[in-house]
Amino acid sequence: MISVIVPTLNEAEALKTFPPLQGCELIFVDGGSVDGTLGIASKLGRVVRSKRGRGTQMNRGAREASGGALLFLHADARLEHGALEAAERAAAEGYVGGGFTPRIEADSFLYRWIERAGAFRARRLGLFYGDAGIFATREAFESVGGFPEIPICEEFEFCRALRRLGRVTLLAPACRISPRRWERLGIVRATLRNWLITALFFAGVPPERLSKIYRHVR
Repeated sequence: MISVIVPTLNEAEALKTFPPLQGCELIFVDGGSVDGTLGIASKLGRVVRSKRGRGTQMNRGAREASGGALLFLHADARLEHGALEAAERAAAEGYVGGGFTPRIEADSFLYRWIERAGAFRARRLGLFYGDAGIFATREAFESVGGFPEIPICEEFEFCRALRRLGRVTLLAPACRISPRRWERLGIVRATLRNWLITALFFAGVPPERLSKIYRHVR
């Protein structure tokens, strides 16, 4: 069985359209929502409370999960049919983890370009953004020590550790991504912000400084 872990913080609007997931264990890990998230999530799956922080919340969810494989999903992401089965097959074939093909739920041609860039990064570098879903076997998750509990870029650091451990893969089933963060900031501004933070992270800038840049750019 695969366990799907969704970190939440004031995600009531996103969860109103969260589809029921069959054949898996679904755990929402809440970091202190005050907007009705808990009530909606409790009707969809199991709810666990945690200290705030995406890495902290995902690690807490992993400790509570019983599945042999773990899939970490954002509250506004939607997996296409067959995605869970594809992750289970990949784990059975010896992959330690991976992600899903990104699809942004909006029409602009700029989004298609962002999708292709994301798929190229994931396929060639083995680095996956969490908004398109990240999966790992439990053994691999525990071997790398879970997600680093840092203010930002915890998913990149986790993926780098997985890649050093074994084979990772980009799966064909898509993860459909909400365009809300691009719509809020503007497509070009949001994309340049992501690239800037990613480049600075790999250049060795401490996550604590990057989190301040992230808040400032937002």
